[in-house]
Amino acid sequence: MAHVDMDAFYVSAERLDRPEWRQRPLIVGHDGPRSVVLSASYDLRALGVHSSQPVAQAKRLAPHAIVAEPRHARYQELSAGIMATLRQLSPAVEQVSVDEAYLDLSGALRGRGTPEELAARMRAGIREAVGLPASVGLAPNKFLAKMASGRAKPDGIFSIPPARVHEFLDPLPIGELFGVGEATARSLRLAGYSTAGQLAAARPEEVSKLLGQGAMKLALLARGIDDRPIVTEREEKSLGAEHTFGTDITDPATLERTLLWLAHRVAERARAADRLGEVVALKIRWEDFTTHSRQRRLERPSDAAAELAAAAVSLMRALPQPLPPVRLIGLRLDSLTPAGTGLQLSLDSTQDARRDAEETMDRINARFAGAVGPASLLGAGSPRRRIERGDEAGVAEGPAGNSPGAQGSG
Repeated sequence: MAHVDMDAFYVSAERLDRPEWRQRPLIVGHDGPRSVVLSASYDLRALGVHSSQPVAQAKRLAPHAIVAEPRHARYQELSAGIMATLRQLSPAVEQVSVDEAYLDLSGALRGRGTPEELAARMRAGIREAVGLPASVGLAPNKFLAKMASGRAKPDGIFSIPPARVHEFLDPLPIGELFGVGEATARSLRLAGYSTAGQLAAARPEEVSKLLGQGAMKLALLARGIDDRPIVTEREEKSLGAEHTFGTDITDPATLERTLLWLAHRVAERARAADRLGEVVALKIRWEDFTTHSRQRRLERPSDAAAELAAAAVSLMRALPQPLPPVRLIGLRLDSLTPAGTGLQLSLDSTQDARRDAEETMDRINARFAGAVGPASLLGAGSPRRRIERGDEAGVAEGPAGNSPGAQGSG
């Protein structure tokens, strides 16, 4: 099993397109008071800067760092090239995020070299295809391969052969087991389990008293046992984007422009994935963190931003007015289906014309990131302009519940 993980993916992508930044300390994230770091260069990580950290705190730790605005369309484009390269080596590829994937090498091994040679071929192929560095972990299963890729960073290969699994795991501090958070590690240490080896040797009923239902799974992982298979197709059921304002917003026009902006981001990703959505959901959070969700089924499955935005705006206008100050707003497209099965021409030809225009924008922006967009989003009061001025916390994008904006890039 191999786990391929791109090295500081967002940072590497920005440096690829901006060679003058290649030796500069770099943070990728929106430069606003409520923003978080999406990715940081390795020199900044040594200073304590890390993903999901507030950008303001990161700037205090590293005032000399450049803060680059994220370009998710560009990252998706590079990701597609990376995954295509991996699938040339093995048909059993499971993409788990924009910048990482698992590969089952058992079928690819026959006559094609050792696992280490295949890992070197993966890294060389990725660098040739997209110009970016990758790290590869090799191990008998997913859990160990993920841990191995962490040891391979940056830009390397780390292997845990079957005969050395216990040599690797047994002395490992309990908090370094992948998936063990601080609170769990603290509870285990207080109970006398400081290493993975000690946890592996514990009786299941003892660990169950501490961790409940997750105890058996964790004990198995501590022994190096993980039987999860490669899942070659992971169907997304929803696509979403959300925006946290730098200051709470009460102006309805600003909120509606922001929903249009989010709709374009979601629609672009839906078209890239060849998916249509049947349900539009609105997420809105007040200044006191109270959060409300509303949804509406569309008349026809769609991947057109104008239709998604119209539904979301309608949902927002149906809320009790005037709205309290808004901290965050989001849009999600649910009930996704393959585009070929659900697209119907509208009786209103202007809707289909708008969709054609959006597809044209996709093609232009794929070559020149962010080059074109709706005129209504180019004014001084638009979300795009406010982000350029650094007034906004920005947008987090991804499948529902799995936003890259919250996870950062390794």
